[in-house]
Amino acid sequence: MISIDEAQRIVLGSVSPLPPERVALIEALGCVLAEAVVAKIPLPPFDDSAMDGYAVAAEDTRGASRDNPRALKVAEDLPAGTAPARRVQRGTAARIMTGAPLPPGADAVVMVEETLALGRGEVEILREAEPGDNVRPAGEDIEAGVVALSPGLVLGPGELGLAAALGCATVVAIRRPSVAVLTTGSELVEPGEELKPGAIYNSNQAALAARVLSVGAKVAKCLHVEDEADAVERALRECADADIILTTGGVSVGEYDFVKVALERLGEIKFWKVLMKPGKPVAFGEVMGRPLFGLPGNPVSALVTFELLVAPALRRLAGHENCMPTTVKARLLTGLSHKPPRREYVQAVTQHGEDGYVVQPSQKRGSAMLTSTVGANSLVVIPEESTGVRAGEMVDVVLLACAGVAP
Repeated sequence: MISIDEAQRIVLGSVSPLPPERVALIEALGCVLAEAVVAKIPLPPFDDSAMDGYAVAAEDTRGASRDNPRALKVAEDLPAGTAPARRVQRGTAARIMTGAPLPPGADAVVMVEETLALGRGEVEILREAEPGDNVRPAGEDIEAGVVALSPGLVLGPGELGLAAALGCATVVAIRRPSVAVLTTGSELVEPGEELKPGAIYNSNQAALAARVLSVGAKVAKCLHVEDEADAVERALRECADADIILTTGGVSVGEYDFVKVALERLGEIKFWKVLMKPGKPVAFGEVMGRPLFGLPGNPVSALVTFELLVAPALRRLAGHENCMPTTVKARLLTGLSHKPPRREYVQAVTQHGEDGYVVQPSQKRGSAMLTSTVGANSLVVIPEESTGVRAGEMVDVVLLACAGVAP
């Protein structure tokens, strides 16, 4: 049996980033950029108006006020997307909308609220303008030829918006890892089917598939097999086209635990059993050239081992620099007992308090108690040697990325 720290080192040492591919912007959210995006155009690409109003030569507005308006002839209308057809001559203005190109001869925009349309092709300017007022000069945001987005960036809405504004329909990013989810157990029935005596519904498939998606990976396939050695082996072979194979159940010491047996037949086991609670009977190895995680069958154990072992591997495959979950210090609101020697992870809700983080652990700590995971956004860490932690103590808390807790 090894420590969770050693297990994490083995896992991250066994995987490396996947090759890059060209990805449509709409599909690139959360991907890691592999090739720089260079601005081929400036932003904005031309001097444009920051407001609805009138493009003017600032000199024509000298001394203008509500008590002393300046009347100018309106030469043309410029809605956004329209190129100017005329030059703004002295004594004239152009009615302009936000984002429209500034016409030649104009060097300022007077907001529509500071004008009065006279209704006969003229407008009164009610305040004096300075050159540059309400004008966004070409290249104000970014100049052509510079690196707009650097490799290694995680592509969020802002990054994708900038790429689109620069005319990019695609980006080159590290490929999303694909995961095959294989649940095992003769006692499991799929949700929606009749629940027979002695059977329970298969919750792991839905929960783990959702967790795979929440870290930005793809679900290649979901399979379920009963506890039968040949069936488990056939199913594993069907999963060989995924980047990672994820199984639940069949890795303990029971007579019907066939995943570990199949793993020994088809590949190698790099570790089996970790000094952690829940999740001790977790296995990691390689099958047909693919990393395989044999997670426990109990649903809370499966989710905890996914967070601490599978999610870091998926982040490494996806090219993320920081693969490990975020850990913070928080003040414990309710005490917890503990029995050495395994490190324990308790489902919890962590929030910002007046003096930092505070954390309320779940009082349901059984590895099959799925209600403890509802609303949970973190895991309280109880060290191996601890005999318990008291209310008010500062504890380590692992933030669950899928819950969107701000570190």
